[in-house]
Amino acid sequence: MRKRSGIMIAAILVLLLLPVQVFAVDFSITETTIVAYLQDHGDVHVTETYTYEFDGEFQGITRTIIPKEGTSIVDVSASEAGTQLDVELEDDTYRIYRSGEDETVTIDFSYVIQGGVDVYEDMAEFYWPFFDSNNESDYEKMTITVHPPNPTTEVIAFGYDEAFGTETIQDDGVVVFDLGLVDSGKNGDIRVAYDRALFSAVDGTLDGTIRNELLLEEQDLKEKAALFLQRQATWENIAVYVTGAYTLFLIGLLTFAWRRSRATKLEAEYGHVSHSIIPEQVMSMPATVYYFRNYILGYGEMLTVGLMDLVRKGNVEVRDDETYHLVDRQTDHEHERKLLDLLFGKIGSGAEFTFKRLEIYAENADHQKQLQEELAQYAQLIRQEIDAHQLFDKQLKLRWFTGLVSLLLVPVAIFLIIYELYMWLAISFALLLVLLTFAFLFQPKTPKGYLIKKEWNDFKERFLEMESNGWYRLSEADKERALIFSAGLNDEKLKGKSKTFIQTGDEDEDGTLLFLLLMMSTTANSEFGSVVETSAHSSSSSSSSGTGVGGGGGGSGAF
Repeated sequence: MRKRSGIMIAAILVLLLLPVQVFAVDFSITETTIVAYLQDHGDVHVTETYTYEFDGEFQGITRTIIPKEGTSIVDVSASEAGTQLDVELEDDTYRIYRSGEDETVTIDFSYVIQGGVDVYEDMAEFYWPFFDSNNESDYEKMTITVHPPNPTTEVIAFGYDEAFGTETIQDDGVVVFDLGLVDSGKNGDIRVAYDRALFSAVDGTLDGTIRNELLLEEQDLKEKAALFLQRQATWENIAVYVTGAYTLFLIGLLTFAWRRSRATKLEAEYGHVSHSIIPEQVMSMPATVYYFRNYILGYGEMLTVGLMDLVRKGNVEVRDDETYHLVDRQTDHEHERKLLDLLFGKIGSGAEFTFKRLEIYAENADHQKQLQEELAQYAQLIRQEIDAHQLFDKQLKLRWFTGLVSLLLVPVAIFLIIYELYMWLAISFALLLVLLTFAFLFQPKTPKGYLIKKEWNDFKERFLEMESNGWYRLSEADKERALIFSAGLNDEKLKGKSKTFIQTGDEDEDGTLLFLLLMMSTTANSEFGSVVETSAHSSSSSSSSGTGVGGGGGGSGAF
């Protein structure tokens, strides 16, 4: 019994701790009709009709109403086709219970706004936010209708933000705000005023008159809207010229890049003759593989290539299957000295390294972070060797100029946002993104860099077509470098081809350096990859009122 209770408590805790999004209901509000009936005593009777389309299970809908200061919401009820529904209030949100699955439902929601009409000496106004920027749902088709207590022809009506310019005053004084689509997070207060005489049952009157204030406010909104449209047209014209100029600038850059690439290719290939399928050695094998793979190389593969190259060059000797002995500390490159210090000095015994020692070393939590730092330094030293060969033309002046010119689009984009020119904003943003990418990444290869990449690409294609007699004609040094390159690419076809050539060779080749490198290409990559991946995972897992008028507002949702 105790065990079952513990399971139930654990399940409840899990449910409580899960993010709210897990239980999100998929719905859309396809139509919203709000009708407000102003009463002669100053209250407002409101009926709201919502049509929801649900995809999946649901328990009901929600309606948040944040009343303005000095008002209150009473007599709340909800129904569907005349059938009353249960309503529950939580803070300012009403939860209307009506469960189902994959349905379209239409629900009527009614309430009374006490003190909703402000009555002055000359006129009475209904100034109300039926939704505000806190609303998290889109209203696909919204209509708000305001009825006076009695028919009248003396009406002033207008709306703000999303409701601006949507009003229609009918002959009997009824005002219809046809808002259409209202996106979530928007404001849209409405303001309707009638003659004071229609509200004869109101006790007391606010001091002063309001007619002139309303007319001035309405005129001010219209003038601001006209000015907005004028400035919008101006900025649209500016956007045409600016995006056109930047497009031409981008075309010029791309043309320059293409012509530069073509010239580099011609210069590199002019007079070049390859005497072997294996390219001549220009850089160390770790640097060659790292460069060929566009600086994207896992630490496990990097360590494998580095150790294999040290074995090839005689700095390290393989004994007793998977035991590595340090023979010579004198190396050609700083990254090779770094690797020897890491494997033999920090992990090994000084003169000996084994994968068992690596596993024991990486089990220590303090060593895991240190290992990642050491590997990052090792990769940086390899990159320094590549940089020393000047394989890229950095084009610093052009890149800086392009970056600075592209940033001039930022203030333009700000004005395009302000004046809602979203199509031109999208075009400007795309141009900015492309130009910044060009500024950050444009580093065309030099003829030397192009040739190294091309020769090793050619090797990949020709090696797979090579017959065994072609392999046997290669020097031992070329075979070793071909095997190390294949291991660094971790290309199964290349590795399989090398394995076939080596294993079908002479019987006395089993003890040769080539055969040992073949064994390393499998075991070392597997051992290094496993330990380094575990170390990386372990070292990185330790951290880790309303806005409408008068403070009113609201929104809709579902649960």
